[in-house]
This record gives sequence, structure tokens and C-alpha cells, in this order.
Amino acid sequence: MTPSEQKIEQYHSIVGADTSFRFEEKVAQAVLELAESLEGNFMDDESKVDYATHVFAKMLDDLADFLEHPRLMN
Repeated sequence: MTPSEQKIEQYHSIVGADTSFRFEEKVAQAVLELAESLEGNFMDDESKVDYATHVFAKMLDDLADFLEHPRLMN
């Protein structure tokens, strides 16, 4: 098992396999839907990849900020 696979297994056991699976499935589905929405765009392929990379990097930054500083909900 690779170090990456070991880390994933560790996360599955910490978060719970069911929660982990649902989270991964939701993210994967959202990624596919968004990629399909760019498919018909008139940008060249390199620009599509650059744009998608920018969007996902921003989302990862936002997610990391949220997890480090959760907001209280009423």
C-alpha cells in the first residue's frame, strides 16, 4: 500500500467510512458536472485547465480556512 493510500485509509477510519464515501462522491459528482459545463465553452483546453485549477485552489483555501476557523451557526 502506498503512503497516499495509507493516509486515505487513516482518514476513512477517523471520519468514518460512510461519511468519507459520501463526501468523496459529492465532490466527485460536483467536479464532473462543472467540468462538463466548461466543455462547451469556447476557451482552449489549456485555459479550461488553468481556470479549473484556479477555482479548485480557491475552494481548497476556503475549505481550509473554514476548518481552521469554523463559524458558529445559530
